[in-house]
Amino acid sequence: MRFRNLAINLGAIAVFAAIALSLQFPRLNQRLHGQTLEDTRKGVREEEARLKLIRQLPARGLGLNNMIANFAFLQFLQYFGDDISRNNFQTGYSLSPLYFANIIERDPRFLSSYIYMSASVSMFAALPSEAISIYSKGLQSLNPTLQPKSYIVWRYKATDQLLFLGDAKGARESYLKAADWADQATYTGKAPQDTPLIADLSRQSAKWLEEDRDLSKAQIGAWAVVLQNATDKKTINIVAKEVDKLGMKIEIQNGMPVIVPKKP
Repeated sequence: MRFRNLAINLGAIAVFAAIALSLQFPRLNQRLHGQTLEDTRKGVREEEARLKLIRQLPARGLGLNNMIANFAFLQFLQYFGDDISRNNFQTGYSLSPLYFANIIERDPRFLSSYIYMSASVSMFAALPSEAISIYSKGLQSLNPTLQPKSYIVWRYKATDQLLFLGDAKGARESYLKAADWADQATYTGKAPQDTPLIADLSRQSAKWLEEDRDLSKAQIGAWAVVLQNATDKKTINIVAKEVDKLGMKIEIQNGMPVIVPKKP
């Protein structure tokens, strides 16, 4: 069948997304880089406190909120590209959800930011549940007739629900919403030419999920990608807990952590 290998294809999509985004992100270093481990940890703590403070600021005019969102996005790009801190001090990507909470809550119509969030929060920070929560908040402010490409957010949400959580029901609902929004966008005449195709593919994905599917292989593949990109112990521990639920474990082979089946 056409969708017989969907789980495998989704795993491949995750791999290619990780590779593509790692190449596309600007490498703006020294965002949090300090001279010592403690200096760098202090920088991370201060950045976390700053992001939490910004999030608590009351909403102002649309222009100010957009400016805050744009500023947060630029700061995120520098944070994400801080290879020095990650290579030297294993700082990880744990602040990614805070950056995108600020970005999406201030400017949920900033559609191009969602793909960065999908990779950085779900794949690099290993926090797909937080990504899904942010998607849900953003979707409350989106309208397919006003933002014709907004159906992509439902598809990002569906992918995270399917790949990382194995939530077939939730993913199916998200795919159906993506199809519905793509239809509405098509009627406006402002949507991309491939929008009807997106609607069709989304419905086929939803139909495929009507049956009882074993999504464990897709999940293991997704968490394996996360493990490959992990730079800190916290992320590795998250992966270890998630794959443990799937009957797998992390083992060191040739100096590298890999996911392997548990021994009976």
